[in-house]
Amino acid sequence: MADFQRQYVSQLVPSNMKMLTTLLIAVTIVNSATLGYDASVMSGLNILPSYTDYFNLNTATEGLQTAAAWMGDIFACFIMQPITDRYGRKAGILASAIVCFIGIILQAAAQNTAMFVVSRIIVGLGSQLSSSAAPALLGELLPAVTRGRILGIFFSCYYVGSLLVSIINYGSQNIDSTWSWRLPSLLQLIPSVLALSLLPFVPESPRWLIARGKFDHAREVLIITRGDSNPNDPRAATEFDTIELTIAKEKEMFPRNPWLEIISTPGNRKRLAILVSFGVMLEMFGNFVVSFYLTKILDQAGITDTKTQTQINVILNCWSFAVAICGSFALDYIGRRKQTLWLYGESADKSGIYGSIAVMFLFQGFYSFSITPMTSVYPTEVSQYKLRTTGIAIFRFFDCGFGLMASFAMNYAMENLGWKFYIVNASYDFLFLAAAYFLFVETNGLTLEEITAKFEGAVTLEGRSGQETASLSNSEDRDVKDSKN
Repeated sequence: MADFQRQYVSQLVPSNMKMLTTLLIAVTIVNSATLGYDASVMSGLNILPSYTDYFNLNTATEGLQTAAAWMGDIFACFIMQPITDRYGRKAGILASAIVCFIGIILQAAAQNTAMFVVSRIIVGLGSQLSSSAAPALLGELLPAVTRGRILGIFFSCYYVGSLLVSIINYGSQNIDSTWSWRLPSLLQLIPSVLALSLLPFVPESPRWLIARGKFDHAREVLIITRGDSNPNDPRAATEFDTIELTIAKEKEMFPRNPWLEIISTPGNRKRLAILVSFGVMLEMFGNFVVSFYLTKILDQAGITDTKTQTQINVILNCWSFAVAICGSFALDYIGRRKQTLWLYGESADKSGIYGSIAVMFLFQGFYSFSITPMTSVYPTEVSQYKLRTTGIAIFRFFDCGFGLMASFAMNYAMENLGWKFYIVNASYDFLFLAAAYFLFVETNGLTLEEITAKFEGAVTLEGRSGQETASLSNSEDRDVKDSKN
C-alpha cells in the first residue's frame, strides 16, 4: 500500500475505520442525549414539588414553561440550514453546544418565571441546531451499509439523555432546597461538553467539502473513511466521482435558493409532503403526552406519590431506550417504510385510553421501535444534498410547531376532557397511517445519490460510465462483507 500523507484531515482523526465508526457512534450518542435531556427535563421537574412551588405554577404557567423550549426550537429551524450549509456540519454542532451552555447556566440560575422561560428558549434553540448538523454529518460520512443503524441509534439515544435526567431527578428529589431542580437543570451541560470534546476526532462531511469546492480535502476524507487510508483503493475514487457528479447535476437542476427549490419539481414536492407529514406525526401520535405530561397521566391513574412517579419515569425511559436500540438495528433488515407501519400494529393505538400504565408501556414500545430510529434516518436520506439541511429544517419546523401547540393545548385538554382526551388523541392516527402508506419511499441499502435518483430519476446520475457503476457496485459489496466480518 502506498504511503498516505494527510494534508487536510487532522491527525486526531483515526485511520482505522472501526475506531472512527466508534467515535461517530459516540458523536451520535452525545448529540442525541442533548436533545433527550432537554426535552425530558421538564417532565421530571414537573414532578418535583420544590420546582412547582418555587414558580407557583398553574395550568397556564406550566404550559408556558414547557412550551418555551419549543419556541427556541422553532427559531432554530430558520437558522440551522444557513449555518450548516455555509460553515459546515461540524460548525453547526459547535454552535449548538455554545448556545446550550448559555441557556443552561441561565436556567439553573433562574429567579422567576420570566428568566426560566427565556433560558428554556435559548436551550431549545441550541439543542435543536444539533438535530440538523449532526445527522447531516453522520449521514454524509457513513457508507450505506451502516448508515441506517447508526443514524437510527442517533435519535434512539435521545433516551440516554431522557434516562439520565430521570435518574438525576429521582436522586435530587430528596434535596431540601431549590437545588433539587437547579441541579438537574445544570447537569444538562454534560452532553454539550462531551459533544465539544469529540469534534476534533471526526472529519468534516465529504459532500459539504465537495459542494464548497474543497476537492482535495474531500478526497482525503473518503480515502480515510472508505479506503482504510489506502489512496489506491477504488472505493474512495469511485464514490468521490459519484458525489461530485451528483452535486454538480443538482446545482444545474436546482440553481435557486433551496427554500424555493423544495417545491420546484414533482420529486421535491413529494419530499416536502413526506417531511411535513412525518414532522406532524412525531408529536401527535400520543408520545408527546407521555414525554411531557407523564405526571398528569399518573395522577389520572391514581398514582400521585412523587417517589413512585419518578420510579415509573426511570423505568419507562429504560424500556423505551432498549426497544429503540433494537429498532435501530432492525431498520436495515425490515426497511424504513415497513418499520414505520409497525406502529399501527396490534394494540398500539389503545395506549393510555383509560390511563392504563401497562398499555402506556406497550405504546411506548411500539413507538420507540418503529418511529424513534426513523426520526434522524428518514429526513436525512430523502433529501438530496442541495436540500438536505433545508429538508431537515422543514421537518423540524413542523415537529416543533406541533410540539409547541401541544404544549399549550394538551395541558388544558387533559384537564378538561379527562379519559376522553386519549380517545381523541388516538383517533387521528389513522390519517398518519394513510400518509405513511401512500407517501413513504423505501431507502434501505441505497447510497444517498441513489436515493436522489429515486425521486428525480436517473438524470442526476447521467454521465457515470458503466465501469464506474460496476466499480461502485463492487465497492458496496465489499462494504457489506466488511460489515459482516
